[in-house]
Amino acid sequence: MSLVYTQYDKIDIYNVYAPKCNTDESALSSSSKNTVEKTAKKFKRLRMFSGYDPCYSIHIEDYLNRIDVQKSLHANVSGWIKDRRWSICSDSVFDNYYDTIFTVRPIYSKLVKTGLRVWVYSGDMDGRVPIIGSRYWVEALGLPVKSQWQPWYLNSQVTGRFVEYEGLTLLTIRGGGHDVPQDKPAEALVLISSFLSDRQLPTENN
Repeated sequence: MSLVYTQYDKIDIYNVYAPKCNTDESALSSSSKNTVEKTAKKFKRLRMFSGYDPCYSIHIEDYLNRIDVQKSLHANVSGWIKDRRWSICSDSVFDNYYDTIFTVRPIYSKLVKTGLRVWVYSGDMDGRVPIIGSRYWVEALGLPVKSQWQPWYLNSQVTGRFVEYEGLTLLTIRGGGHDVPQDKPAEALVLISSFLSDRQLPTENN
């Protein structure tokens, strides 16, 4: 994993085809270089297409650290945080969080058995939670296949692919990174709308 992260250092781990923010690292959220996990945290989630600033998250941090903005949000009202900046990734939370488990597969198995509809989606350009990993754990649930992998569409374009199991649907969003609604807002809306209305994703190219 250490070798993998040295390669991710050259690209955006949250969208492997997005432009990388090349702003001086000192301007980004603080990250320790002592561990592999912390090395990964310095990467920013970026917009994919030209016309968007790949360093947008820095601007968000600057905005949310303004006193007038914090006041309007009723954040840091006590004023006790004076020498610390709000950041997208919190080292203090990361460093003190130890509640981890080996796998959440049993939880998904229980949800499926209750009859709840479960959809799992991944942008196919996400390097943080790659679709191949999602496929492995979903297949490990051992659910019967209801329909094989097939494309779904938006505006006469293949938007991704999906497979239906008994009780669970796994789908991809073509060109999406870790934050699908950020990279592919129209596609994300179709996905969420289809789920909430209990409809299958559009499978006709029209």
